[in-house]
Amino acid sequence: MYTRHFPRIPLDLAQGGFFFKQSQNYKAAMPTLLAIDTCSAKCKVALWKEGSVLLREGNESQKAAQNVLPLIDDLLRGESVLLDQLDALAVVTGPGSFTGVRIGIAIAQGLSLSNSIPVVPISSLAILASAASRNFDGDLYLTCIKARENEVYFAAYQHFDDDVKLVGSELVNTPEAITLEGLVKESARGFIGIGDGWVYREKLEKSLGLKLANCTNNNVASMEDFCRLAAVRFLKGDVFKEENVLPNYVKEHMIYS
Repeated sequence: MYTRHFPRIPLDLAQGGFFFKQSQNYKAAMPTLLAIDTCSAKCKVALWKEGSVLLREGNESQKAAQNVLPLIDDLLRGESVLLDQLDALAVVTGPGSFTGVRIGIAIAQGLSLSNSIPVVPISSLAILASAASRNFDGDLYLTCIKARENEVYFAAYQHFDDDVKLVGSELVNTPEAITLEGLVKESARGFIGIGDGWVYREKLEKSLGLKLANCTNNNVASMEDFCRLAAVRFLKGDVFKEENVLPNYVKEHMIYS
């Protein structure tokens, strides 16, 4: 179990740092989370507070490394939320942009270490599956996003208790070579496909040996989807210390689902 230690040490970043103050017996009916996503085209940060999400995002032309810390500072200052009042940090660990993954994790690790805040690491594919489960009724949610060199990242998830559970492993390969051992090819409610990798639907259905009931070939997950899943996992105790939060490149050993 993750133990929080008081008093906390404030961050000192960029001419004055973050808005910081010791809290006095801060309690919340729901977790207050800071979510960080630097894996996509635009870096995004969100505050999950009392079941609502507040968002800041950078421009595509701005580098995440230079942009994400000011976004966090602006978000927390604007909502008068102190680092001391965060129950946890949530970070997308990949798969996605290799550089973006490293930046997001480094920032989450720094905030966690400096302020004794636990981290909820979540796969980008799990967030997609969770988003799909809120919009489509299915037995299995098949997430697929484009990777490099005509490959795709792929994973299958089941939905239960407001969470999603990885079936097998997250994979990366060409669409023609994606397979999932032990996958039941028949489904009462159907298979749901989500993610821009499903532009290769015909090839993927053939390699997997199944037909989709519904499919959306874009990456439709929002920061609200991310925050909702992070809150569920926080309440379940799925939190980590900063040194155990690692990139999920899929090609290497996969840690988070």
